[in-house]
Amino acid sequence: MEVRFIPLGRMAAVRTDETILDVARRAGAPLGNSCGGIGICGRCRVRVVSDNHQTQLSPPTEVEKRIAAERGFEPDERLACQAVVLADCAVTTSYW
Repeated sequence: MEVRFIPLGRMAAVRTDETILDVARRAGAPLGNSCGGIGICGRCRVRVVSDNHQTQLSPPTEVEKRIAAERGFEPDERLACQAVVLADCAVTTSYW
């Protein structure tokens, strides 16, 4: 499995139980975060641009659901620190 970071052209293989944020760090893809990956700052918000985004990632955590509702996430947006990768996927952010 791998995560592609669009349009950066970076990708990295996924290890067991890794979040998108974990993979981004190894790939050298800059993702904002200031809460240490506990899901409360919302800075690691990503848009999943690959098909079947609901099956490529773990279901949203309760923390992620709350932040998503408060900040008006679209259905294809996730917190990178909370979304565990289950299959190949591609993501982007508004600041790349």
